[in-house]
Amino acid sequence: METEKSLLKGAVLLTIAALFVKVLSAVYRVPFQNIVGDTGFYIYQQVYPFYGIAAGLAVSGFPVILSRIVAEADERRSQVAVHTAFITIGMMGFIAFLLLFFSSGWMASSMGDEALKPLIQCSALFFLFVPYIAVKRGTFQGSGNMALTASSQMAEQSVRIVAILLFSAYAVLSGRTLYEAGLGAVIGSLFGMAVSAFVVWQYSRKQKRSILFLFDRRTAVEIITRGTAVCLSALTLVFLQLADSFQVYSGLIDSDMAAADAKKWKGIFDRGQPLLQLGVVAAVSISLTIVPLISKAWKEQNQKAEAAFSQLALRVSFALGLAASAGLAAVMIPLNTMLFKTADGSGFLAVFGLSIFFYSLMAVMNAVFQGRGNDWIPAAGTVITVAVKWGANALLIPGYGLYGAAFATAGSLLAGVCFLSVMWKRKCAPLLTHVFVFKTTAAVLLMALVVFLFIQLIIPTDAGRIWNGAAAISGALLGACLFFVFMIKWRIWNDDDLRILPFGEKLAKRAEMRTKRK
Repeated sequence: METEKSLLKGAVLLTIAALFVKVLSAVYRVPFQNIVGDTGFYIYQQVYPFYGIAAGLAVSGFPVILSRIVAEADERRSQVAVHTAFITIGMMGFIAFLLLFFSSGWMASSMGDEALKPLIQCSALFFLFVPYIAVKRGTFQGSGNMALTASSQMAEQSVRIVAILLFSAYAVLSGRTLYEAGLGAVIGSLFGMAVSAFVVWQYSRKQKRSILFLFDRRTAVEIITRGTAVCLSALTLVFLQLADSFQVYSGLIDSDMAAADAKKWKGIFDRGQPLLQLGVVAAVSISLTIVPLISKAWKEQNQKAEAAFSQLALRVSFALGLAASAGLAAVMIPLNTMLFKTADGSGFLAVFGLSIFFYSLMAVMNAVFQGRGNDWIPAAGTVITVAVKWGANALLIPGYGLYGAAFATAGSLLAGVCFLSVMWKRKCAPLLTHVFVFKTTAAVLLMALVVFLFIQLIIPTDAGRIWNGAAAISGALLGACLFFVFMIKWRIWNDDDLRILPFGEKLAKRAEMRTKRK
């Protein structure tokens, strides 16, 4: 009983930390773009995926697999696994550093902007931090201590964001180039990782372990293969950003756009990233909440409970993801102006917003498969998604520009969802009913239409940033209220669906009281 309570507390702690990191990672991009402008934002976003990959390896992949090995092993086997992990991940991190550092010139050239080379070289340093942080996090998680992972994540993100904003503001105010401001942002991220490593060291220095220097080949293979599988599914969005780093700017240049304009418009296209990250927070939080329940049901071979939890997660993520995408499209113009000063790119950003819906489904499906102990199906879904993205970018950007890139992102995630849906029907539970899909879609479209008309009525043609902000916020609140009213009034969600939401217990009780009155 005590062990279960400890694990539950640990899961809650990791959930809070993950949501904190997710929200902060999205929010800081808004003031950063306001400081450096669209061109400066483009520069940073070109190299951001390298940090995203390193951070993902240090949080989502290798620590998860190592923690499973440590949790199931005795004292000596655990120590051998930890040393094997450090040697294995250390070699991988060092090789990644060398590859990225020495191929930086080629990568910058492939991106179409050779001035990015110093930023890519600096980004290579991220991978030197990965082995120590990942192994220590995995070791502590395996012994049931989640505080190290949670606190190091939160410390890293907090310091990183403060450093990025301070360094970039100093660079701009002191008259330095935007590429120097971008380099300052990369250095700020390095500061964050260094702080994370320090927090990990502070926790682990009390730990006394014998020095074995033993290496187990089977453990190394397990860490590499299963760790890679977990990492792939966790880094789906980062890989899509990496594809855009290589293809969008260079594609705009190939279509005869001037370099300065191409940088600016790529920066405008990158405004979609924080919107996407905020939009999928609900799905991520649901997946983090549901996975332990599915894992428990699967281990207990309770197929009925497992199928019920899986269906519950899918229903709620479908509804919230679709509502977020449609609502974002409805308020895009005032929201874009409020956050980023201008309404430029609102059309293709609204298309890009479809990615929220598809990724919400993908994230929850991935979480359910992983809760059942199957890491390779989500990994295969990511491979398909990224392959479709690269191909779609190559086909669509030359003819349709940034609309093509936005459709490529949404379409690639749709391809991933289609693959996972096929596997879901085979291995998990039935997909959503036609009635649920139809009624939810109708509720969302009606909500989006009302919000769009509301926005058109209250915003004058010469509205400033403050007025647009008020319109965007009021439109979002109106949309949220309408959505929940429709979902409850039309009885699309049942009590279990409502209870998984924030304040869901109150909503479920009110719905139950209305039903009794009738």
